[in-house]
Amino acid sequence: MAVNKGLLREKEDYQKLILEHLQNDNGYIIRNAKNNFNSGLAMDTELLFTFFRETQKEAFDKLEKIYKEKTRETVFNLINNEINKKNRGLIDVLKNGVDFGNGVKLDLMYRQPATSFNKKLNELYAKNILSVMEEVYHKENERIDLVIFLNGLAIFAIKLKCNATGQSVDDAIKQYKKRDDKTRTFAFKSGVLAAFAMDMKEVYMCTNLKGASSFFLPFNKGNGDGIEAGKGNPHNENGINVSYMWEDILTKDTVLYLIDNFIFIQKEIKKDHDTGVKRTEEKIIFPRYHQLNTVRRLTNDIREYRTEKNYLIQHSAGSGKTNTIAWLAHRLTTLHDKDEKEIFKTVVIITDRIVVDRQLQDAVLSIEHKEGLIKVMDDSCTSSDLAAALNGNTKIIVSTIQKFGHVLDKVKDLANNTFAIIIDEAHSSTSGANMSDVSEALSRNTENNGGEDDSSEDEVTEFDKIEEKITKEIAANGKQQNVSMIAFTATPKSTTLQLFGILNEKGQKTAFDNYSMKQAIEEGFILDVLENYITYETYYKINKIIEDDPELKTITAKRKIANYVTLHDTNIAQKIEIIVEHFHDKIMPLLDGKAKAMVVTPSRGRRCKIQTGF
Repeated sequence: MAVNKGLLREKEDYQKLILEHLQNDNGYIIRNAKNNFNSGLAMDTELLFTFFRETQKEAFDKLEKIYKEKTRETVFNLINNEINKKNRGLIDVLKNGVDFGNGVKLDLMYRQPATSFNKKLNELYAKNILSVMEEVYHKENERIDLVIFLNGLAIFAIKLKCNATGQSVDDAIKQYKKRDDKTRTFAFKSGVLAAFAMDMKEVYMCTNLKGASSFFLPFNKGNGDGIEAGKGNPHNENGINVSYMWEDILTKDTVLYLIDNFIFIQKEIKKDHDTGVKRTEEKIIFPRYHQLNTVRRLTNDIREYRTEKNYLIQHSAGSGKTNTIAWLAHRLTTLHDKDEKEIFKTVVIITDRIVVDRQLQDAVLSIEHKEGLIKVMDDSCTSSDLAAALNGNTKIIVSTIQKFGHVLDKVKDLANNTFAIIIDEAHSSTSGANMSDVSEALSRNTENNGGEDDSSEDEVTEFDKIEEKITKEIAANGKQQNVSMIAFTATPKSTTLQLFGILNEKGQKTAFDNYSMKQAIEEGFILDVLENYITYETYYKINKIIEDDPELKTITAKRKIANYVTLHDTNIAQKIEIIVEHFHDKIMPLLDGKAKAMVVTPSRGRRCKIQTGF
């Protein structure tokens, strides 16, 4: 829909534009807040009653026989009580419904079926009701511009600002921080799933309003292409920069997609430094735009091409890679192709760490799933356990790359099954000989052509030899037909690009999806280390004692001497002492004592020496 931005001079015009689009293009029902909003329940009870009547009439009739004229009051209050329970919340009630304990259960929403085979489920999905109210008072004298409802339950709040009036998204955020966050509409877990602050250029969102300490995440596309993209949104010639919100995010399919597949409660054990007492902290995890978009782009492409391709996801530090991997893994387990056939038997997540990353493990397990469908290969698991999981009905396996080397003799006939392999930090995981073990274990129809170790005049580390081996194997065997690999890394090497990249119009291999370091820095998720780096230089000179001395004529000889000096234990020890002292005195106190430092070395050999010294 083309928009004349010149006509949007007031916030009211902007608000009207969004309402018209939601109603005319997205099928929303516009409801009157004064007559229909119950602030004590954060519900449109009349619309919720309509949803029950249209989707679960038989169950509601049973409740009416039991509770008579108090049925509505009883139903609405029980739903509210369930939402307010510490161990539930709105997202759980939406996904799993409410059980009345007398053989009657009411569903609060219907998921989109994976296929069109079940006609009844598809009909029920179509009966989900999206509605919107404007000028909603969640308490006296505190107003919300727009509230989005799913089947009568408030799920999103939107605060709008019109740039033409001199206000921006920052003003919306400031106003949110002054709102009463204890009301039913904004209470953590019980209230709306996200509060959006939006002007005509940018969008930010918060899942837990708590006064001045409320933290808003960007929900923007990024402005630019590839690794050059920065924060914000691209200029929209035919409309408003944030029109993707009502054209995409607030459509029925995307709203239900977010609730069903993305939004979840993350639990984290925190230990008090002073008392040692442990407590459980909860967060509502809501995807940033690039996380949602990455998963959707990947699944749409895989739906068409099945296991024909490999993919490279180049996401910078600060991208939220762990959650993106977890969301993707769960989506792939239920993905069907355009002919509505299941694509993958099993999704394998590989991490290059010796012990399965706890954060990644927790993220995968936190997303709703049926018991027994996820297997984490921790220290207690053997290669036999891994083989059993691969041959069984396990849908998601989380493992370290080291365990794949032991499964080769145990896995049989896997070439008839299809696998998605999600690789965490591809630049290190794929640089090991174990990567060839993965290919062989899951295809079982290739030979490992590792190649011989080469040496040269320059320093050749074990990592370099392994990288050369894996490059030769890729060239010799190519891609396995039953396996689609999806590699996540912030810094792809040339071999990684060759294995996982896609060809662009220039005939060059590139990443399938990017979240740039520039965007991460501009959005405040990582620091620009180049603004705060200190060099450590070693000064020395290699001279020939005698002009005609043949032993020091070659560059190779000088390089070997330089390496010897640089890597000498005494030299390394002195460097380490200075680096540690500088970090302790100058760096560590920054960022409330949470600052970190990175030591950059000219080669892996020097890095290993530094690590050994530490």
